[in-house]
Amino acid sequence: MMIQSEWVFDCEPQHIWPHFLHAKMDNTRPLLFRFGVPKPISCRVLEGRAAVGNTRQCTTDRGTINQRILILDENRQLQYKMQESTVWCRDWVGYLEDTFTLTPLPDGRTHVERTTRFAAAGALRPLKQLGLWISLRQAHAYASRNWRRLAYQRKEETAVPLAA
Repeated sequence: MMIQSEWVFDCEPQHIWPHFLHAKMDNTRPLLFRFGVPKPISCRVLEGRAAVGNTRQCTTDRGTINQRILILDENRQLQYKMQESTVWCRDWVGYLEDTFTLTPLPDGRTHVERTTRFAAAGALRPLKQLGLWISLRQAHAYASRNWRRLAYQRKEETAVPLAA
């Protein structure tokens, strides 16, 4: 199965990009996260430096998810695939891969596309597939709100003040 989300951010790719690799999410708790869906807390690259083959780790309130970086084209594209997890629903997932594509727009904004490909595993696969689809949809929305917040903060921090 596949989930595709698209957003336009009011900033350039370099303001958004770092947060795909190192980010701390806010403390809000959207509805599904209150029912046991793992809520993202932070992400980081375990080796310290993002590179193809390195591990991006997502920490949730239910454990961690380690993802192998497959494509890394700075400020343009990131792709990673789940390798292992300690979250309670890890046995539901047979395959999970995310791709982010950033396209700069002429007006200084950025079009961001996220595509998640996934497949459920084990018994009751159709029900698990539906559960994963609903959970991943919530994760897309939650993460995008946080990346937007972090990107705008970064944009403000790097803005050059005008001379008086």
